[in-house]
Amino acid sequence: MSVSEGSFPVNGTSVLDEPGEHAPLVSDGDHGRLPLGSASSPRVLVLLNTNAAWSRGIVRGLITAARELGWTLLQHHPSDDVSWLIQAWTPAAIVIGPGQDLRALGDRSMVVSAAADRTADGIASVCVDEQAIARLAADHLLATGLRNMAVFRRWEYDFALEREAAFLARVSSAGVRVAPGCRFEGPRANREDDYAPVLAWLRGLPKPCGVFACTDFWGKGVALCARAAGIRIPEDVAIVGVDNDTLQCELVVPPLSSVLVPWRELGETTAKVVHGMIERRPQKSSRGVVSPLAVLRRRSSDVLAIQDELVANAVRFIREHVTQRVNLDMIANAVGSGRQRLERRFRRSLDRTIQDEVRRSRVDVARRFLETTDGDLREVARHSGFTNATLLNLAFQRELGMAPGAYRRRVRQEVLELDVE
Repeated sequence: MSVSEGSFPVNGTSVLDEPGEHAPLVSDGDHGRLPLGSASSPRVLVLLNTNAAWSRGIVRGLITAARELGWTLLQHHPSDDVSWLIQAWTPAAIVIGPGQDLRALGDRSMVVSAAADRTADGIASVCVDEQAIARLAADHLLATGLRNMAVFRRWEYDFALEREAAFLARVSSAGVRVAPGCRFEGPRANREDDYAPVLAWLRGLPKPCGVFACTDFWGKGVALCARAAGIRIPEDVAIVGVDNDTLQCELVVPPLSSVLVPWRELGETTAKVVHGMIERRPQKSSRGVVSPLAVLRRRSSDVLAIQDELVANAVRFIREHVTQRVNLDMIANAVGSGRQRLERRFRRSLDRTIQDEVRRSRVDVARRFLETTDGDLREVARHSGFTNATLLNLAFQRELGMAPGAYRRRVRQEVLELDVE
């Protein structure tokens, strides 16, 4: 099935609605069942608002499965008339997102929740590991040497509460100072004074400070407020968001660092559960979890805030010479210190060894090569300071928990747009 078939118009309206549109599928009060596709083409109703990058990623994953399995995808806004959609389309399965009203869904054994755990409601769910997202953001900011951390959150969404709690637990265990967070409920009218609490909070943060914004959209708001308050990014406030929504990340200056969540992969995993339902395999209350990939570092968190000048100089030397065959003696000599003294100071300041920093820095360089080039692993290893591809693979497994080839494949799958044939 092609995308054009999945977007087939009924009375002039596409069944794969454009983001934000709420037009009815059928006019003139026609509430009968609507013919679409053949009897052998299962219909999957997708109730997701595709205004955001995360939900578009999930839909792209579902489209991949629909092409392979011959499904007809019917994407609608969650606030549309679900009862009528079910009556009109008689879907074989339904995919819902966070916050969906369950009352009109009917048989929940044919429903899958994507990106929200609804197993308590008897609904099979595919979730993202929210705690792992927060840990990646925390570790990224801690690696800069920042000793002050805070969280920005809007509204009490379950995902945001879980990310906030996990981030605070991670940075607290590292012994850094946790500054009061900002839990912003507005703005209601998009007036300048609606942002006064955020501006006051930013001005009151201890500097320099790392800020975890929970989403890219919220991170963009923090960055805009920081610029309005004359607060430098990343020198005064380093910001990390979530989702790698390229539009949101690039709308601010400097661009926003973000945790890359494999939303398309989550969509494909959701599709596997849907396929099991269509094949009449038991799925009730099952729960799948998809892990985030990494932090894609942009300028908003590209800072070195290590208070110990000796350690800061050593880190700068490592990063400037990481593609060379540096060793501990070379680094110690470069900063005018004995090896043991530098090791002690390194552990005290960063809670890691010099060799840990060398490996982490080399993996960062390798990641950028994997994300942006097609070179084989031997070439990537050579350009990032590893003597061979085996050492590159071991370092990736230790730092990211996956092989470099898998990292390249998963990142590109999420970053690149769907290839529409």
